[in-house]
Amino acid sequence: MERKYPTKMFWLFVLTDFLLHFFYLSIPGIILCIVGIWAKPCLWIGLAILGLDVILSIIEQLRIRKAAVTPSDNPEFNELMDAFCSPDGLEAVRRIADARIEATPPVKSQEDED
Repeated sequence: MERKYPTKMFWLFVLTDFLLHFFYLSIPGIILCIVGIWAKPCLWIGLAILGLDVILSIIEQLRIRKAAVTPSDNPEFNELMDAFCSPDGLEAVRRIADARIEATPPVKSQEDED
């Protein structure tokens, strides 16, 4: 089965990268755009920084998308990516994670042994 990366998730993650991952670019860009209301060179510099932020965010998500849709040698990773790329998306991944957590035996603590 060929995986299809969810488009909504791609753009959501691009937005998240734009605001959080490349925080050091988005904040100065926004500040320079606000200052650019009164000083045009600051506006152009701020827009250039925000443009760079968008480009880097899209490139980062394209790399993540490629890793997600490329089959791996690890069957557990393949199972998770097949679930993520399915129509259920994150809900299917949550079900798999819940099943694995329930199947894991509890860890005995020192207090239980005494």
